[in-house]
Amino acid sequence: MAAFIAEESKGRPAGAPEFLAYSPKTACPVRLYCRPSFWRWATIEFDPYATGVSVNQLVLNVQARKSSVALRYETADSTYLIFSKREVNTDVETEILEYAEKNGFQCQFLDFRCKQEEVVHAENLLCMLSYINKFRDSLSNKNLDCALRLVDRSQNTIQGAIAGLNERFTENSGALLFELVRRGRLVIPDIKGKRLSGTTHIKPGGVGYE
Repeated sequence: MAAFIAEESKGRPAGAPEFLAYSPKTACPVRLYCRPSFWRWATIEFDPYATGVSVNQLVLNVQARKSSVALRYETADSTYLIFSKREVNTDVETEILEYAEKNGFQCQFLDFRCKQEEVVHAENLLCMLSYINKFRDSLSNKNLDCALRLVDRSQNTIQGAIAGLNERFTENSGALLFELVRRGRLVIPDIKGKRLSGTTHIKPGGVGYE
């Protein structure tokens, strides 16, 4: 039988951890079952060009076996299917790749362990998401437009941006700043290599609304 994708959630595999989070892109809670997929999900949340995101909501049926699609999303160029190697063996992986090539998808298979060089980047993204989600009800387009104007008049660091935002906003200043980063309207050049601090440099991005 030919491989095919269906909407289905298999739930947490036996013995797997569970990471529960809130997705701004889907506006609903998500569950991920390995740390590499949790980290990969965070990068997708901060990709302003990623759309149609689904998290453990699809299965790919191959060789009479259902392999959970940990993450699926689209860009202007392609559709991406991301699997955990916990879910697939070598034979199934080969068939998944054949299915992806035939249907014009891009595939990625995440290892069991996270890569050490990705730690800082992932922790920075998750830190920003925690602020964003805590104050998500206040992140309207009107507030974000106002925040961007205030940031433009401030110094080009996180500390300077927060000082500018405090002219108008208070406890949600950090969330507004990081949501502007998530949407691509601001950029943190060193986000992959240095932990966030008050002196972290920021600069304008080139992306408008999601």
